[in-house]
Amino acid sequence: MTKILNISQILVYYDFPEIFLAKDNVGTNFLCLLVDANEVATKYISTAISPSRLSQFINGQVDLRDIYLTPEINEWLIFHQVDEVIIAETWKEEILPEEYLPEPGFVFQKQLQGDELILNETIEKNNAIVHLAVSDSNDNYSIDADNLGDIVKLYQVILEHSFKKALIQKNYKDKKAVFIPPNYKLRAFASSYSSFNLHFYSTAQIDLFGNSIIEFGLSKFDEITGDFASEKDFINSLRTVKGHTISSLKKLVKKLIDNEIKIKHKWFAPNQEKVHLTIIDKAKAQKIYDILNLAEELTEETKTFIGYFVQVDVEKGTWRIYNLEDEKEYSGEANGDILQGVTVKTINYKIVCQEIIEELKVTEKERANYILQTIETVE
Repeated sequence: MTKILNISQILVYYDFPEIFLAKDNVGTNFLCLLVDANEVATKYISTAISPSRLSQFINGQVDLRDIYLTPEINEWLIFHQVDEVIIAETWKEEILPEEYLPEPGFVFQKQLQGDELILNETIEKNNAIVHLAVSDSNDNYSIDADNLGDIVKLYQVILEHSFKKALIQKNYKDKKAVFIPPNYKLRAFASSYSSFNLHFYSTAQIDLFGNSIIEFGLSKFDEITGDFASEKDFINSLRTVKGHTISSLKKLVKKLIDNEIKIKHKWFAPNQEKVHLTIIDKAKAQKIYDILNLAEELTEETKTFIGYFVQVDVEKGTWRIYNLEDEKEYSGEANGDILQGVTVKTINYKIVCQEIIEELKVTEKERANYILQTIETVE
């Protein structure tokens, strides 16, 4: 009898996936083990595993050999190819041969002390998990509701723009396909007992080997909020994001300073080897804030649009362009001379603008102001 499996998480990888999880079409977990490999072929055995036993294995509490010697369902599967869709056959013998069994004493060592919860949540959601804890400087988990809401909102904004910047630096060709909310938005699903340690999960795209695309944004957030050896190195990191990311980061650390708030940012994803932790207390927030104030140009960046002008007013020095890449309209200002001779709607242009992030004083919302620098026609 055959069974169709789909990889859900790689647990151990070395040249080939050596231990990984897969699911059948009804969501049953199967633990899969590489038992033979050469230059032309691989062979895997697999057995169904319950959530409770899987949790024990993930947390290093059960021997891998025991899982295959005493399966919860007296059945094993065998297959030879790891693809997005795995076609597995039932093992027809009553026992597994010794050469297919792992050595005694192998326990999974990926977990860190105290991180069992986030590891288990990663297994459950099969995607990146974020814990965002908010407390006062003495670790008392009591906070004004407005501050809590603002911090969560600012964190999500920073994550969104950090994600987009990181993907641009990775030179993703089809940006439109990956710059979608599910790839950078988080959903809250739980909180730790008696604290404001909020638990979020990602719905981002995940590849065959358990890489969740939101990890680019999470890693970038750690980079721009982590410890730094010198101001120069830190400013260089900040220059990789600029614009909206920096203005939101400045608001976040200012709120931490003014209200003596500490945040702990912890995240883990299926393919990661460790749980990532960043702590921002008042002292660290002040260091970040001081550097942001020294480098005001970080809130400015260059933007390029390719498309056709929808409206041009030479006298007022205003323009509006339809950007072909994201199919959105953008407007801005310019010296009237640079707009002389521009044709509306029928010709495509490439324009380079200086983007300046402005804050509206009443609502405290941000607005991007685009100042046209250069313009050229494109085919």
